[in-house]
Amino acid sequence: MLTVLELKGLRPADHGRVLPDGGSLRGFVHAAKDGQMSVHFKFGYKFGGKLRTLHCGTWPDSGIQEIRAVRDAARATIKGGTDPVAQREAEREAKAKQIEVDRIKAEADHQQAMLAQQQRLQVIAAQQARQTVRELFAQWLRLELVRRDDGGAETLRSFNADVFPLLGDMAAEDVKKAHVRQVLDRIQERATPGKPMVRTQKKTLSDLRQMFAFALDRDLLEADPTASVKKKTLGKDVERERFFSEAELIELFQKLLVSGLAETSQLALRIQLSTLARIGEVLGARWADVDLNRRTWRLPNTKNGKDHTVTLSDYAALQFGQLHQATGLTPWCFPASRMDGPVCEKTVTKQVADRQRPNATPMSGRSKQTTSLVIGEKWTPHDLRRTGATHMAKLGVAAAPRALIDTTAQANRKR
Repeated sequence: MLTVLELKGLRPADHGRVLPDGGSLRGFVHAAKDGQMSVHFKFGYKFGGKLRTLHCGTWPDSGIQEIRAVRDAARATIKGGTDPVAQREAEREAKAKQIEVDRIKAEADHQQAMLAQQQRLQVIAAQQARQTVRELFAQWLRLELVRRDDGGAETLRSFNADVFPLLGDMAAEDVKKAHVRQVLDRIQERATPGKPMVRTQKKTLSDLRQMFAFALDRDLLEADPTASVKKKTLGKDVERERFFSEAELIELFQKLLVSGLAETSQLALRIQLSTLARIGEVLGARWADVDLNRRTWRLPNTKNGKDHTVTLSDYAALQFGQLHQATGLTPWCFPASRMDGPVCEKTVTKQVADRQRPNATPMSGRSKQTTSLVIGEKWTPHDLRRTGATHMAKLGVAAAPRALIDTTAQANRKR
């Protein structure tokens, strides 16, 4: 039988070795690129005349005694007339089904609560002849919001998400302070420690106030229901100021290589840093918009509603070139697993966060390298955009955040 001392003595040269531990339990030695050693233990047995293999654990994540206990439990299961592999698969299926049942129930409960809430508001909704909040917004959009750079698209998105579900069909003149607070409270319910939603609340309140001021100016209303709602009661804005120093940038490039991130995720972060694009814009990029010969990348329908063309530096073009070797046969630079669109724009952000949890237990199905991207204060991919803007400002490049993207190549040459 194997000893812990023997396991600790394994070296990269032992990669591929098979270590017998007795009782049909064998360990398969694996050496990672960073030199970390692990041994995957499998229990071989016959059931129903067929050879079967059961994974019993991986050392050093599991102790050798714990792994043997799994093997022994499997033996007892076999003696009881049950195939342990089939039993494990059945347990996984049952767990997955229960998760789906819980999800459907939670969604149904949420929909029922939303329906009840909407029904309560509709009791005091305006008669058909009176202008509803949705109709007032449409008039405001047509006459004033359309003048904004994005044509009012962002405000429309915000109202669709947070205002219309509660107030859309209510008569505008029936809206009271309590209804405005209800909209703001619904936004607050989505808050998390890392995302307090205060800025979203204040932005929504500001837009509501502007819409009702528009109505007052045209004698469509006699009072503004937002007048007595003060922004200061919503809390203080939490503005992130995190950016990387040059030393931290060097550390970042070193740690990315051994972080456990997929190569495409590493390329996404390098492309973001070298172009100062938003991580969502990077992950949503299409190859049809990338011209490696002319070294340009077109960003259609950006956050401000305008198209932008990024001139790729030598480094940025190199990253896109490496990415093209992996995904160039698909329409998307970062395709989803089903190839029916791009990956979720939160994919890389979650992967980065998973690797900055030094005091947390690894989550099931997530990376076990919970400290591989810890670099000083906790960071997010969006901080790379702020980092680029900060260092470009130090180099004397004066531009607005979006214009900074278009001058990245200039800054690289100057550097």
